[in-house]
Amino acid sequence: MIDFLYRLFFGWVEVTLVGRYPEEIISQLALSGQRLWAVKNTSKGYRFIAPLSCLPILRQILRGKHYHLHFGRRGGLPFKWRQFIARPFLGVGALTAVALIVVITSRIWIINVPATNLTPTAKIQLIAAAKAAGIHVGTPRRAINLSKSRLIMQRILPQYAFIGLSLHGVLLTVQVVPLITKPSNKLPHKMIAKHSGTVTSVLVYMGDPEVSPGEVVKKGQTLISGAVSAPVPLQPEGATKPLTDAVQTPAQGEVYADVRYKATVVQPYQFDEWVPSGHTFTQTFIQIGDNAPVLLQGYGSIPFRSYKTHKFVEPWRWQDVNLPVETVKIVYNELQRRRVMLSRKQALSRAIDRVSRRMHNMVHGGTKVRERRIIHWSNHSVSVQLIWVVNQNIAVPVTN
Repeated sequence: MIDFLYRLFFGWVEVTLVGRYPEEIISQLALSGQRLWAVKNTSKGYRFIAPLSCLPILRQILRGKHYHLHFGRRGGLPFKWRQFIARPFLGVGALTAVALIVVITSRIWIINVPATNLTPTAKIQLIAAAKAAGIHVGTPRRAINLSKSRLIMQRILPQYAFIGLSLHGVLLTVQVVPLITKPSNKLPHKMIAKHSGTVTSVLVYMGDPEVSPGEVVKKGQTLISGAVSAPVPLQPEGATKPLTDAVQTPAQGEVYADVRYKATVVQPYQFDEWVPSGHTFTQTFIQIGDNAPVLLQGYGSIPFRSYKTHKFVEPWRWQDVNLPVETVKIVYNELQRRRVMLSRKQALSRAIDRVSRRMHNMVHGGTKVRERRIIHWSNHSVSVQLIWVVNQNIAVPVTN
């Protein structure tokens, strides 16, 4: 943390030292009490990050010697201050933006009704009821009493069992639960198997079981049916056997079965992979609302041909309220191709790890009952096949 603050306040620059014995120069700098960071031996020479105060001492040490200096990235308040002086409109714009943000975030500007089961007319009625309760676009946040407004809206719209109001920054969200006078008839009429397997137990809560333990079922097969056979209350005279009738009921229950999963991975002894080189390039933006982001740091083109990006978004906050302003940092990590040579033991270990991760992604829930591993060796690779038998609930409801 101290090193970070030191670089921030006093400035820093990335230096590449090219010469015959660069270690000697770096040792002299360290012995003179200078702070150096990220010292690396690269193909172009020794690269390190040094404070601005180190540069005069470095030039004095190199006087009369055959060394070359190349300067790269730089940062810290001294450079930021120069950029601010060179672009004074940025400071004026930032102060204006902050003033607008303070004014804008103190009021309600959006009233949202996210319920998808409401008609456009019902949403308009809710917004009108909120306005009658003292909440409309432009209302100051400090003048809003959510509990009082909710009760007023409940009296205006008695067709809702519950009306909830929540305030997040400049957004007011209205959540409603309609008053239902009769139960829904969209209940599952049967339950089917989502995997093939051997049934181990059947638990029926409602409906009629169609399978029994020990039976082999296929994917899509009906496991529990909603049609339950019951005796007819009035039996006809002379009937040779009791008559029954089918009553349609919802199907609910659980059917556990042993399900077989299989995954195979082939791992060659030699392969190419992309790995980070340790070189990064950072661009920092500031974004206000839905406007286009403004670049603050990282001018110029990306210096890498192959790279992977990482995006970091940090919202601005004021009085525990998220402002419509974000700092967006994009870090470009250079990738370089590397040839990997594995021994037979390393290849086997890597193949087992890959096939295990693939199997965990395939299996969701349940208890592993058995595992079988099949290994096949060749002159160029090793193949690992993993077979799991997992006991899990395979019954899923069908409403259509």
